[in-house]
Amino acid sequence: MPSKLLDALLLAMPLSPTLESWRQHLKTQLPYPVQGAQTLFIGEPTLAIVSFQHDRAEVLLPAMEWRHHDIHTAKPRSQGGVDEQSGSLAQLLALVDETMALRLKSFHECGSCGKRCAPELLGSLQGEPVCRDCIKGRRVLF
Repeated sequence: MPSKLLDALLLAMPLSPTLESWRQHLKTQLPYPVQGAQTLFIGEPTLAIVSFQHDRAEVLLPAMEWRHHDIHTAKPRSQGGVDEQSGSLAQLLALVDETMALRLKSFHECGSCGKRCAPELLGSLQGEPVCRDCIKGRRVLF
């Protein structure tokens, strides 16, 4: 099992030219805001996460684990990866698109304004999903 020091060193190493070109393509060509350096967070709220390692790119689906009605922890789930040697940018883009489509399916409509929101941005008002903007100042459960 690799140590935390080895993991940190691998993350500090520069990416190969192929992976760097894939990273740059995602940062500049996607129609969503992209933040991050070696791990890219696509969209606002996040629709997909792409983690670049020394020989592959892994795509993660943002997900939350709810410990209580108002306490949650980010627990992204792997949707797959593309190896530098056997994969291609087209495969990575397809995986990112599939992940974003899956994430968008989890969005719900606000019962008040009709805006589609990520599940972690919705609360409940009289049993109806309501976005944070519509319930500011009200006492509700998130």
